[in-house]
Amino acid sequence: TMANWPDELKLQYIPIHLQEDAYRWWTQSSTKITTWSCFVDAIKQAFGSTKLKELTFEQLRTYKQTINQSITQYYDKVIE
Repeated sequence: TMANWPDELKLQYIPIHLQEDAYRWWTQSSTKITTWSCFVDAIKQAFGSTKLKELTFEQLRTYKQTINQSITQYYDKVIE
């Protein structure tokens, strides 16, 4: 598997595994990415974790002000 490949090979062959938005991102960013660790950092920054975003949105959507919570506390919690 690709996990066992040297980093240089991973970086060389990663474009054939990328699709749609990820491939478009790669074509625009590849000249700045010179190492595998740089690629990993850059793709995480570009796309992040969609699961984390979904969970955060769901928590925000369902969050309700508690009985003893002031409007300021509620606002601060939502903004955080």
